[in-house]
Parts: sequence; structure tokens; C-alpha cells
Amino acid sequence: MPREIPKAYEPQQIEQRWARAWVEQQLFRADAKTPGPVFSIVIPPPNVTGSLHIGHMLDHTEIDILTRWHRMRGYNTLFLPGTDHAGISTQRVVVKLLAEQGIDYRKLGREAFEKKVWEWKEQSGGTITKQMMQIGESCDWTRERFTLSPELSRAVREVFVRLYEEGLIYRGHYMVNWCLAHPLPGRRVERVPCGCDHAPGNHARRYRRRCPSGGRALRPPGWQNGSVAVDEPRNPDHRRPLRGP
Repeated sequence: MPREIPKAYEPQQIEQRWARAWVEQQLFRADAKTPGPVFSIVIPPPNVTGSLHIGHMLDHTEIDILTRWHRMRGYNTLFLPGTDHAGISTQRVVVKLLAEQGIDYRKLGREAFEKKVWEWKEQSGGTITKQMMQIGESCDWTRERFTLSPELSRAVREVFVRLYEEGLIYRGHYMVNWCLAHPLPGRRVERVPCGCDHAPGNHARRYRRRCPSGGRALRPPGWQNGSVAVDEPRNPDHRRPLRGP
């Protein structure tokens, strides 16, 4: 029986069905035992608290194109998905939800509050992952990772300890403008007690990477090859820190 073709393309009638089939059939699953050349790329993990925006779509589109291109060329490809714990942002969301229930998070204690955060992550933290599936990103969803997963946390600690022992990073106390109730976007710091007379919470732990040129990269090791602010003392033209992309 002939079927009438709609005059206008209706993506909701087609794309979601195929995107769901791709995930269910695990069409993009990578097999480490497959012979041949390999192409592997890790998604810059979006915040677990967020939703996709134009910034995500810029790099996700480029990564997906590269992955699909290599897959068509016969490469054993892996597009590794995952989300970032976004500590300050996640804490703000959970604190707000608890306040709406009349619960003061300070009275819960660390372990009870951390349990609430994990509960929120399991119930409401998958929005951005579902969106990525719906638009058909060719990820291996069987390998999805979360930055606070135990195996990744161990890896992060290993990297920090190795770099510290090799003298490639060092730690110091710095004054920062940071408020737990009203965190500033992009302010990723870790509060540490220092025993001084300044107001609590005004100190932060910052890691500095020692550059071969004598400069300093003001970013955690995980970001040291990405967006950095570098102070280059040997170049007289650089009167202030240079910021990378």
C-alpha cells in the first residue's frame, strides 16, 4: 500500500527512533580486540548539572564528524562519553533542593550530604546524556564515565601525586574571592584550612605547573594542555599572563 510522504521533513518522526535504535543495538561499541588502526577520542565532559548548549554542540559536532569519518575509513573507533561532577555547581543545586524541603545541609554532616548528592545525580543528573543520545552522537555508551567514579578518582590522585613527586607541580595558599552560597562561574578551587587569621573559606589550593621555559600554568594537571594562563617571564613583550583557547 503506498504511503504518503510528508511535504515537510519532520525530524521528531524519524530521528529519535533511529537514535534510540543505535543505542539499543550498540552500533558504536568499540572492541579492543578488533585488528587494524585505532581512532580514540574522549569527550570534554559536560557538567552533570547542565543541558546541551551551543558551546557543547560546537565541539561535539566536530568530534562526532571525526569519529564517523575514521569509522567509515575502517578504523576501530571509540568516542568515549561522560560527564563532569561540577562540584560547586552540583553542591549549589542540591543545597537549594534541600532548602526547599526545609533541610539545612550543614546539619546533615558530610557523609549524609554526599549521599544526597549521589541520589540527585542518579535521579536528575542524566539530562545531558539523554540529550546526546537523542541527537545521535555516535558514542560507545557502554563505556560512559563520570568523573567521580572510583576508578577515575584513583587515576586523578595518581596523576597529582606523580606530578608532585616529580617536582612538576607545587601547592600554595592564595587569596580568592569565592562564596559557597554564591559560587562564581568558572571558579574551580578547593577550600583548605590554613590556620591563619583570615576569614575561613578565603583561601584556596591552587596547583601550578612548572613550565620548561620558567613560566607557570595556573590550572590543575588535568587541564594543563588546554585552557591555561601562562606567565612567561623571559619574554619582555608579555607584561601580563597569556590566556590560551
